[in-house]
Amino acid sequence: MELHYEGIGKDDPVRLCIDSGGYRPRFETVSETSTGSISTKAKQFGPPLGAFTIGAVVGALIAVGLAQDGQETVAAKVGGLSATDSNAYLQRAAIYEKSPAALQAFNLAQQARTMIFPIFDRQRQLLVLSVFEGVIEIDPEYFGGYAGAAQALASLAVITPPSDAKSEYADAAMKLASQAVSLAPDEAWSQSAKSWASFANRDYDASLQLGRRASKLDPNDGAVLDFLGAVALFSGEFEEAIETADRLSLLDSSNQRFANRNISGATHFHLGEYQTTVERFEEAKQLGDPLSAPSLAYVTAALSAMGQDQAAKAKLAELERAWPNAPIDAMLKSIHKDVENAEAVLRELQKQGWVSPIR
Repeated sequence: MELHYEGIGKDDPVRLCIDSGGYRPRFETVSETSTGSISTKAKQFGPPLGAFTIGAVVGALIAVGLAQDGQETVAAKVGGLSATDSNAYLQRAAIYEKSPAALQAFNLAQQARTMIFPIFDRQRQLLVLSVFEGVIEIDPEYFGGYAGAAQALASLAVITPPSDAKSEYADAAMKLASQAVSLAPDEAWSQSAKSWASFANRDYDASLQLGRRASKLDPNDGAVLDFLGAVALFSGEFEEAIETADRLSLLDSSNQRFANRNISGATHFHLGEYQTTVERFEEAKQLGDPLSAPSLAYVTAALSAMGQDQAAKAKLAELERAWPNAPIDAMLKSIHKDVENAEAVLRELQKQGWVSPIR
């Protein structure tokens, strides 16, 4: 939207805005809108089911704007942007030169990538997978479609109980991740996708190695760091998980639904730092980060471990209202390398009266 209103939409009398941290659109007249560009932080998207349509619309708007303005106009506009925004603008201009479809695929993949957390939401993973399949269909040469699809499939493998379906998800994830690496071996996202696929296949050493490589390729990619933090957490490498998750650049505000505060909170629990666990998850809630049933389970367990039974029972009730019959035990046991780490959380839940829905 920013690019549209800086280009062919600069004279629009009414502008559509979506504020950071929200999903509800609002309209502003030009007199209400500052003379500068619309904040680049206003990049939240609508309900997941509209992802493909929104991606197509955004891609079309940018493509038309670039086509009409031409490269000289692009260069002129870049001069008034920050270095980060300028690079993003030029990147999209370069992709458009390949084809409008390539730009549409790129935009759609970037949008879908912000939707992948929380990983414990099966319907979310299926939805995101379908979006990335659409990206592959639009531009089969773009690595991002394969990388994103691999991460969604790996997440499905991780949260699926032992079965043929679990193995099929894991195998498909590795196949697509390898395709992403083949297309773009020097891209952090490709390496991160293969790391998560390796985790789904229970190859923890390879997963950590590839995740670390990805973080070195792009130490500023929050999604890459989130997956490395998750791998470290669930592999029992708690110090590394803390170092990765507690990055100052992403602790101060909400950043495209990153999961680092959730990862940090869970890791601090396993280090016995229960108050920090509660604080991290509270920050995540306030800043609009992705939350899931295991998130509330960790908060409940931390409160219980501190002896705050009344608060723990209240949080447990909140968990059961939001996610009735959620198989917390299956979720945690399926993702932790050491089942004892899952049991540490479950014991605290059971102290507060939680009963597993699985018989």
